[in-house]
Amino acid sequence: MKILLRLLTALVATGLIAVGFLLPQSSSLEMRQDRSYLVDVDPLPLKIVCPGPMVEVAGESGVEIGEISRVGTARIWYQSSNGLLDVEDRSEQYLSITTEGSEQSTELLSAVQTQVVSRDRASGLLAGYCEQPTTAGWFVSGDGGVGRETVLVAANPNPVDTQMLLELHFAGKVVTERFVLAAESERLISLAEIVGVEPSYAIYFQSGGAPLLVALQHRYSDGLTPLGVALTTAIREPSELQWIGPVDILAKGYERPRLRIFAPGEAAEILVSAPGSSFEAVNLSVGSGELLEVALDIEPGTYLLKIESNQRVLAQLLNPSLTPLDYSWLSPLEGLQELHLPLTNFASELALVNPNSESISVLVSIEGEGGVERSSIELSPQQLLMLPVEGSRVSLVSEGTFMAALRILDQIGYEVINPSQNLNPGQSLEVFVR
Repeated sequence: MKILLRLLTALVATGLIAVGFLLPQSSSLEMRQDRSYLVDVDPLPLKIVCPGPMVEVAGESGVEIGEISRVGTARIWYQSSNGLLDVEDRSEQYLSITTEGSEQSTELLSAVQTQVVSRDRASGLLAGYCEQPTTAGWFVSGDGGVGRETVLVAANPNPVDTQMLLELHFAGKVVTERFVLAAESERLISLAEIVGVEPSYAIYFQSGGAPLLVALQHRYSDGLTPLGVALTTAIREPSELQWIGPVDILAKGYERPRLRIFAPGEAAEILVSAPGSSFEAVNLSVGSGELLEVALDIEPGTYLLKIESNQRVLAQLLNPSLTPLDYSWLSPLEGLQELHLPLTNFASELALVNPNSESISVLVSIEGEGGVERSSIELSPQQLLMLPVEGSRVSLVSEGTFMAALRILDQIGYEVINPSQNLNPGQSLEVFVR
């Protein structure tokens, strides 16, 4: 009898297991299936920040120890598809500009700043792009020693306090500093107090929370004779392929452009070339954590530099101007498919670059007092084209990727403005639930 009960129990259990395999999945298992939802999200208001006017260290005489302050005002040139904004055209410190819009790009908001500097120890043109704040970035343009001065401008345009980590990379060592930035405030930092007489160094910054606007200002002199000034915005991240231009060589035998390359990770093998020119390509080797500076031997002309590497590196180039006597630090160009940029009242040319292996067409619209002038420009592969521009704003649109920079070469100074895209993530998002 017990044997019969055991056999019956085994048969029932086997039947239940078979039924379990044959039955459809339970509702609890259905709940575990992946699901996706479409959600419409409006982007945050678009905010860009202008670095502000010149920072003077040790006063105009240069002997006021510990003194660091803004000098004069920067003029703000801006354009917006939202019409006139409540923006001052002059600024005595960093300036935030904000507007709202669901479709965000440089068409919604873009701005540049300019300042003519004429001081006992500094002269030239300070000009730069007003960028979106970022949480991290790099410079390889730190200059020190006799006749060279670098000042870091860090602005916190947010309603909350934050910390900024600053790393200065020298040959064989890294110096770390931390700074507290109060809400809607700025820090003006003379890097000479930290680096001493180090001739060149790379800089990495990182915010502990809110995104920051960080820019680098340079002053060059020979004894009591000012040689020029420059304003540099940050590089967002290292790359294996970079384009720098326009590089202007105005006279043979004059000071040559200085290319800086920094390898933040592994050692790198680098090829520097100038497509479409007679410049002979240069092979370079950069060790891990090494900052390399090379004076390029180039004939007079205007060039586009192509920097290829087997590892991710950072690059910037210091370009001198002879007439007028001034400097500009050139950073890698950013790939774009459209760009809307205000123009200044200085003599300017637009540098258009095709970084692709195929030709592209770019629609150029220049707005002035007489209306809008439009033209379609064909760019050959890896071509640099200099286009004189005059008016209130320029718009560029292409189905392919192009690069652009605004070069100011006026009798009062020289500067290359390197624009980037302005937008916040938003619109339609697909959310997956697992």
